[in-house]
Amino acid sequence: MKIAFRNLFNNKAYSLINLFGLTTGLICFWLIGLYIFDELTFDSFHKDAGRIYRIIEHKTSATGKESKIAGVAWNISDRIKKEFPAVDNACRLTVFGRSPIINDENRNTFYEDYYAADAAFLNVLDFPMVQGDRTTALKAPYTVVVSDEMALKLFGSKNIVGKVIRTNREGTPYTITGVMHIPKNSHLDFNLLFSEATSITSSNDFRNFTTSDWSSNTFATYIKIKAGQSAPGIASGINKLVATNRFANADKSSFTLQPLKDIHFYSSGIDRTPGPGSNIMYMYVFALVGIFVLLIACINYVNLTTALFSTRSKEIAVRKVSGADQKNLVSQFITEALLLTLIAQVLALICVKLLLPAFNAFTEKQLSLGTSTNIRIWLGILLITLLVGLLAGIYPAFYQARLKPFLLLKNKIQVAKGHLSFRRVLVIVQFSLSIIMIIVTLVVYLQLKYIGKKDLGFKKDQLVVVDINSRAVRNGAERIKTEYARLAGVKSVCVTSRVPGEWKTLPKVKLQKSGSQAPENETMYYIAADDQFLRTYNVGLQHGRNFMQAEGDSTALLVNEAAAHMLGIKEPGEQPVDVSGIQFSGEFTAFVRPMQLRIVGIVKDFNFQSLREPLAPMVIGYKNNPIHAIDYFTAKVAAGNMRKTIKQMETVLHQVDPDHLFEYNFLDKQWELFYREDQKRQVIFLSVTCMTILIACLGLFGLVTFAARQRTKEIGIRKVLGASVSHVVMLLSKDFLKLVLIASLVAFPVAGWAMYKWLQDFAYRIHLSIWLFVGAGLLAALIALCTISFQAIKAALSNPVKALRSE
Repeated sequence: MKIAFRNLFNNKAYSLINLFGLTTGLICFWLIGLYIFDELTFDSFHKDAGRIYRIIEHKTSATGKESKIAGVAWNISDRIKKEFPAVDNACRLTVFGRSPIINDENRNTFYEDYYAADAAFLNVLDFPMVQGDRTTALKAPYTVVVSDEMALKLFGSKNIVGKVIRTNREGTPYTITGVMHIPKNSHLDFNLLFSEATSITSSNDFRNFTTSDWSSNTFATYIKIKAGQSAPGIASGINKLVATNRFANADKSSFTLQPLKDIHFYSSGIDRTPGPGSNIMYMYVFALVGIFVLLIACINYVNLTTALFSTRSKEIAVRKVSGADQKNLVSQFITEALLLTLIAQVLALICVKLLLPAFNAFTEKQLSLGTSTNIRIWLGILLITLLVGLLAGIYPAFYQARLKPFLLLKNKIQVAKGHLSFRRVLVIVQFSLSIIMIIVTLVVYLQLKYIGKKDLGFKKDQLVVVDINSRAVRNGAERIKTEYARLAGVKSVCVTSRVPGEWKTLPKVKLQKSGSQAPENETMYYIAADDQFLRTYNVGLQHGRNFMQAEGDSTALLVNEAAAHMLGIKEPGEQPVDVSGIQFSGEFTAFVRPMQLRIVGIVKDFNFQSLREPLAPMVIGYKNNPIHAIDYFTAKVAAGNMRKTIKQMETVLHQVDPDHLFEYNFLDKQWELFYREDQKRQVIFLSVTCMTILIACLGLFGLVTFAARQRTKEIGIRKVLGASVSHVVMLLSKDFLKLVLIASLVAFPVAGWAMYKWLQDFAYRIHLSIWLFVGAGLLAALIALCTISFQAIKAALSNPVKALRSE
């Protein structure tokens, strides 16, 4: 160990370069590793997470359309508790929309989703309780459990059990019976949990509905099975239970159990799944990126250690002559590698600890590194330290330890081509990984730039969307709209039920031409709007007319070009259509009798969803159409004093309803949220690419140093014979540029395949041009040339007399 420290201090420059490379690699590795660990342990904080499942209903319509829904009927969970011995417990959760939450003590008011759960919910999903008894917290009517964050927002304290809050749903106040903590890595994210008993007690309609409900998809249902029981067997029992009690209909239906730990990654295509979820493929990608950076750091150590070898040849020879065998020397060199890795690991962990607050803010996580950190992470740190030390040190150790002392003392070491080839392979690997990262970063950047500038079919800039959250504001919408239009800073204003880029549920309707004999209606997205919608959003009218500001236009419909094509309509002519039902999430709700509407206009196609989704059929009903009430004002505001304009809009709204909380969003900012995760990945890839290139260049610098020392005599002779500096620089550079060329040929197909697969997630995407790959290769070559040139020019400018004299 003493010798190892001495060697580190004797070669300070190389030791610092090695230390920097390994520390940088480990910092990237651990930040990525902590992120992946948090993602992979989603929902694992629940005590019996491995025995908890969510019930999924699979439906197949008469025409073969398939859907999966994370919601089932009320009676399923109720009967499971009583009739399934293999089930330990079951619970229900549903959401009834948003409500104002009012604290009369200080008049703090917030709009929050109204989640209702049965008494067993906190026993099945055991969120950490800060205050209160989980077994009784949701038993009684008019009780509520709040999150610790909501407690601070409402009361400024977490010690609030026994206090009361109000909503606009029932006149009776709710007693707070518990305070819970919702970890960030939970697929459920709510601030308030009201007792289901409240709805059963206060609403006859809800009570009657639940008593006979065997077919709805209203309730997210979780079950905890007993240890050793079979989930497929229980799912089979649920299918039999429902088949016995449900009325027959045209849709085929079956039920499966989804493990709680799978919800975060494997819920794509499942309706009524809360939260955005994630894709397991990104975890594989991030894991590979972390391993890439660490591998490049290890390769960097190997190359620099090999380059340094010529300065230690006599030391090794003397030790061999003094009786040290190969085992002793291998042990010594591996000890040096492990020591340097240990120092790098300590420095990396200190840096990670310092960087975590900023990293958490960026990723919206709650990652930590301390005494409370999962023991598996600390074991991983120990394992990685040993693995990196061995991986970095084992080749230099065996290579240097097996050379003969006579050759070492005479400095007549003939480096075999095989060894040089191995180092070249390492450089090829380094730059292949670096070029892959460059291409990935470029493609992500160009794709996000493309979707940011793509014409959506409407103008989203300067649009302020104001929520309508009360009956008074909805009833006074015309008055508010008129007052908004009079403001100097407002160019136009409209009301709608939903907006393009909707952050709530965008409903669908079932629609077909009147008299059609088709076995099933077409499914189309639906929004309600007024006659100012097209003007405010700058949506083009292709054929026909716009809405007229008259009550008689309540049966009028506008359709986009995609919907017109689906219905076979080229020119709107008051064609009658039947709307038979609406779907907000889960199953369609059929109307008592189909609504007869008429198509009066065709508008140009416009994107109303993320550009990951293809453009879909859309119908636009008039604002007073009974299908869906208006929910938003949208004002197109001037670019001037927007803060003043928004304040004036708030004043106008409060003249109608003083208690209405003024909530607004800029539509362009909401659209950016669609691609927030992609923007995070872009920053991660860019940061890792920079680190990868930096570490790879350090390894290349080591190999150039090694080559220059090995060819000292050759360079001296060439200079004596008249070789110029540029000739010597080219002599040392060309071999390494060939390695970068080979690395490009390796990297191009790998990166091309990976980014082709990633781009398939977008309905609208860039074309992978060959010039993008050529540019990445040229960039890598330029960076390599700059790295090589420093040492090559130094060698070319050296005195040839000194070089030849040393020989």
